[in-house]
Amino acid sequence: MLNVDAALPPDLATALPGQEAVLGQAISVDGARWRRILSERDLIPVTGTMADSDRTTVTRQDVFNLGDQSISVDHAFQLLYYSLAWGLGLRASRLHQRLDNLAAHQDRAGELLVAAWESVRAGAPVKEAYSVLTTDRGAGQIPWLGPAFSTKFLYFAQGNVAQPRHLILDKVVATNLTEDVWPAAPINAWWPETYELYCGLLNRWAVEVSEDPKVNRTVRADEIEFAIFKRHLTAA
Repeated sequence: MLNVDAALPPDLATALPGQEAVLGQAISVDGARWRRILSERDLIPVTGTMADSDRTTVTRQDVFNLGDQSISVDHAFQLLYYSLAWGLGLRASRLHQRLDNLAAHQDRAGELLVAAWESVRAGAPVKEAYSVLTTDRGAGQIPWLGPAFSTKFLYFAQGNVAQPRHLILDKVVATNLTEDVWPAAPINAWWPETYELYCGLLNRWAVEVSEDPKVNRTVRADEIEFAIFKRHLTAA
């Protein structure tokens, strides 16, 4: 079980990258591939950078900017596309299957994405917003768009807020917390209650480390998520 009373591990406290590094994290994407696959499935066309370039990069800041848009089905699909592209990168594993299922459930997916975005913008509890896109057992409401991508969508749906409450949780992050914070952590699905505890823990850590005189700045909770994610790279 996730240890919600755990202190921030020292290696994470010393690896905080700063807000600029987090927002500037750039992922290479293949815009031409996205345009082709979306067109083949008669899905809403992608706009923005991926519509204008074949090989490009997408940053966290780019996707956050989409989260600031007015909420609509078209905008929700763009936010999903860019959340997925940023999360999947250039290789975009199983993109065909993901978009096959999105196309097969396009109307329902649009309703769910809009409802989740509205929940985030209304300041709903983390558990409530997450539950729009996942079942009470942590499975995705939209086939092939599971909880890891649900958390990415919710994270970016916050837009350019000062302190994100909804945070990314995926296989890498969960795995990198098993040693000292989350023994036997599930790595593929998380109950709504579990996701709420995870977000609460990282937000608490952010507040506590911000109050440390040696840090002397406001630390965002997604800096800690980023540092957790990078743990597997530094350990390799």
